Amino acid sequence: MRFYKELYMSPSIKNKRRQIIWKLKTGRPQPTIYVIALAKNSDLFEIYHSAMLKQHYFRRRENSPYIVGVAGGYKGAVELVIDMLTDVWKATDSYDVKTFFGKNGGISC
Repeated sequence: MRFYKELYMSPSIKNKRRQIIWKLKTGRPQPTIYVIALAKNSDLFEIYHSAMLKQHYFRRRENSPYIVGVAGGYKGAVELVIDMLTDVWKATDSYDVKTFFGKNGGISC
C-alpha cells in the first residue's frame, strides 16, 4: 500500500491520522473509513471501503492501491474527491490527476 505524501483527510478524522493509517496498514477493522485511490484504468479515482483492502488481491504489490485520500463515511469520500479535483484543476488547468499526484510521489508501506 502506498500513500500520497500530502494525504487528503476529511475534517472529521484529521486528528486521528496516524491511528487510521496504522489500522489500514495492519488490516484492523474500521467500519466508517473509506479510502480514495488513483484508478488503474482511465477513470480518475476509486473509492474503497477500508475492509476491501484486506482482500488478498490488494496485498500483492502490483495490485496495491496508491491512496491519495481517507474519509469518514462514503459521503465524506465523495466530498473529498470534489475537493481534490478542485485542487487539481487550480494547479494544472486540467483533470490529469495521475500527473498531479505523481509529482510528489508516495510513501510505500
